[in-house]
Amino acid sequence: MSSENRSHFSAKVLYARGPARALEVMGSAFEQLAGKKLLQFSDSTVAASQFNWLVMADPVNRVMMLGDAAIPTKQEIQRHAEAAVATFLAAFLHPEKR
Repeated sequence: MSSENRSHFSAKVLYARGPARALEVMGSAFEQLAGKKLLQFSDSTVAASQFNWLVMADPVNRVMMLGDAAIPTKQEIQRHAEAAVATFLAAFLHPEKR
């Protein structure tokens, strides 16, 4: 196996065991919440992905681009997470819970 193939295989395995698995578990949890009429969506995987990136996108991008100096404080993380949850619920909260 060439180093390119090994690298591609490793990336596929890493993705399957990391982000893909996390989205699967989160999607399953969202389906349970939908079953209790707390959330409403057409695709649990899409909902999970959108929630994931609402939470992660800005902090990850800042650190990737600006380095360790951009690591958010606990208070910044809390504010960001609360805003992400509010945005997610604005889109996916079951109409009966609004």
